[in-house]
Amino acid sequence: MKKFTFLMLLAAFFTLCVTSCSKDDDDSFAYPMEELYGKWKAVEIEVNGKWYDVTKYPYTRFGMDITFYESGIFYGSGYFGNGSGTYEVSGKTITTYVSGKEYAVYIVNSLNSNEADLTLRMGSETLQMKAQKQ
Repeated sequence: MKKFTFLMLLAAFFTLCVTSCSKDDDDSFAYPMEELYGKWKAVEIEVNGKWYDVTKYPYTRFGMDITFYESGIFYGSGYFGNGSGTYEVSGKTITTYVSGKEYAVYIVNSLNSNEADLTLRMGSETLQMKAQKQ
């Protein structure tokens, strides 16, 4: 009987540990996910403290867009290449992956249903950008 009681207490302890170690709400996205879903087009980028409109010549070559789908898939095209992968959100961060490897990280400085102010990090490079939902 003592062995049975010990096993029951041990099982209860492990159950408590597993449920308390579950994913916290802190890992959720800081904005409504519905605002993220859809196609976003870069409209301005900052270089050396100056903003450039990438929708107008001669800066159109720096244009880019990314589409976030509810399924956790993204598709991007433009200056950084064309392709797709997966993404995860946590707090104010969107991390994109291509073939399971981190590709780009977006820090969301502000986001609403039509506009986003982002810091894009790829490797050791960082770029400030503004985007509009298409």
